[in-house]
Amino acid sequence: MNDAVLSEYVRDGVVESVHRGYLVALNSDGSVNLALGTSEQLIFPRSTIKSIQTSAMIRNGLRLEPRLLALVSASHSGAAMHQDGALEILASAGLAEKDLQNAKDKPLGEIERRAWGTQEPTRLAMNCSGKHAAMLLTCVTNGWPIENYLDPAHPLQVAIKA
Repeated sequence: MNDAVLSEYVRDGVVESVHRGYLVALNSDGSVNLALGTSEQLIFPRSTIKSIQTSAMIRNGLRLEPRLLALVSASHSGAAMHQDGALEILASAGLAEKDLQNAKDKPLGEIERRAWGTQEPTRLAMNCSGKHAAMLLTCVTNGWPIENYLDPAHPLQVAIKA
């Protein structure tokens, strides 16, 4: 697979650094508008697709105010306000932290991590807890099971993939 130069940093006429990778921009009909590097290269997008996942959940009945949608669509630092937001989403579905199936972690933010001290990692402090809370709310909204919401064959995951 061939990557491409995506950007160069030039200082005083000298290329200081080169950043390589793969880029594909699509037209609204799904056809390729621009491709740099091998556009078929498999990647692991991780958190960069949270907004796409949020969009799929909205299309499937997720209704949240903007501040909570922002939490769902982003990787958060684990601050108390982020954890409280995830709990608020869960409570609106009649659920609790125990229903989350994301990984456990400590807060990411430096201040938050210092304040966390020696506490054990939790699912709520993990930077994806808002998204997972919304996934559970979307399941409850649609009458889908919550026990296996991460299974690729689950209706939620099928909807997100579509």
